[in-house]
Amino acid sequence: MRNTLLFAIVEEGKSDALMQVAKKAGSTGGTILTGRGTASSSLLCILGLGDSHKEILMTVVSDAVKDAVFKAICNDHHVHGVLAAVSASWDGETSPPPKAAEWDLVNVICTSGYADDIMTAARKAGASGGTIVNGRGTAKADDIAFYGSTLVPEKELLMMFVKREQTEKILASIAQLSCMQKSGSGIAFTFAVQEFIKLGR
Repeated sequence: MRNTLLFAIVEEGKSDALMQVAKKAGSTGGTILTGRGTASSSLLCILGLGDSHKEILMTVVSDAVKDAVFKAICNDHHVHGVLAAVSASWDGETSPPPKAAEWDLVNVICTSGYADDIMTAARKAGASGGTIVNGRGTAKADDIAFYGSTLVPEKELLMMFVKREQTEKILASIAQLSCMQKSGSGIAFTFAVQEFIKLGR
């Protein structure tokens, strides 16, 4: 069965209602992550101002209902943010790659505390902004044990929707950062976006 993963990045507190809209259109459910949007300018970023709380709604839908769910979310004018569709796999079958995709979803997983530096470098290379989600690494055999618990590194996931022609330049600028030079310090990967739209505008 061919499927599509829909990403909706919206203001805090809006994703539950948006999930209900998606369910009425044919989605069977989804996952909501919390994060923060990056400041809109370098000055605001330096001052620690301008960041905003965000929610990321992710729902996997079959191709049979994808258009209906995408349209239903687009027509909900109570939210502001972005909506994108990315090819997903289910039972080993993949959807064909999008033709002439205009957007990529650039993802960077890094050590906690470096996502803002990475966003600054990406912005200089053409990115307009991103969303940061907190996480943690998984335990390895050589991780430090402390009172019976394994200490694992805190991580951040930076997600940016960028124009396809900017992707290589942005990835190259990220790779040059000192915080990404050490082995195991981070990884960057991209998804081709099938559809992309700004919500509530």
